Amino acid sequence: MTDNRTKLVDAAQDRVQSSGLKALSFRTLADQIGIKSSSVHYHFPEKADLAQALIERYSLSMSDSLSAISNSDADLRGKLEAFIGIFEAVARRDKICLCGMLTAEVELLSDTNKQALQVFFHDMEHWLCSLFDAHLAEMKSPLSHLSLAKAMISGLEGALLVDRVAGNTHCMNAQKKLFLSMLIA
Repeated sequence: MTDNRTKLVDAAQDRVQSSGLKALSFRTLADQIGIKSSSVHYHFPEKADLAQALIERYSLSMSDSLSAISNSDADLRGKLEAFIGIFEAVARRDKICLCGMLTAEVELLSDTNKQALQVFFHDMEHWLCSLFDAHLAEMKSPLSHLSLAKAMISGLEGALLVDRVAGNTHCMNAQKKLFLSMLIA
């Protein structure tokens, strides 16, 4: 049985990935899962507390996904396709990456939230750099691994935003082609 805290985080994540933290109302969240709004405040006294729980869970999920990709027997192309696939899956649900969405609303966040977001993106960059290091012979990019990781993450996050407003996947497809073109065929 799922507890109320988990139900709240689930519902909040869905809402934030669709509409942002600013559009999230504790009252609406409470109504959605069938509890009193005071119960939401019991679990999360402030929106920043809820945002922290969202960031922590999303970060753990991303870490698990990245570990699974790392542990696969795929070549660099396969691993990058799987990484990009994480973003494609978010787009198919007509959502935005939770941490990308929260970053767009940085003015609503606590310093602790901001630090957690920095860690999220840093960890993804570090993972990509390690992946590039492990598959150096398969790469032809003149960029440093860190520059390539930063470009890849910002490109994928941006593609989610632009494609969502355009109602297509053209930017995501372009990002995929761009980054896979940096590999030796």
